[in-house]
Amino acid sequence: MIAAAVIAALALAAAVFVLGPLFRPDAREAERVAAKISAEQELSAQRAMALAALRDLDEDRATGKIGDADYAEMKERLSAQAVDLMKRLDALG
Repeated sequence: MIAAAVIAALALAAAVFVLGPLFRPDAREAERVAAKISAEQELSAQRAMALAALRDLDEDRATGKIGDADYAEMKERLSAQAVDLMKRLDALG
């Protein structure tokens, strides 16, 4: 009987410890901030990849791996993508 009461008390204490952060008053704000940071990191990574692709494209043109027509088309597309990502990053604040 006492063992069951002790086990029940320990289970209740564990549940309060585990679930407590979900019911904090600032839990929503913390989640919102974490989501914003995550979105910002994702956009920053995509921007870095777009800029690296532009650098690679310039190198490929300089070494003659791609022609002028392909270069112009790809540069336009990659530049537009990089600008869009930069605008989205700026909008996040």
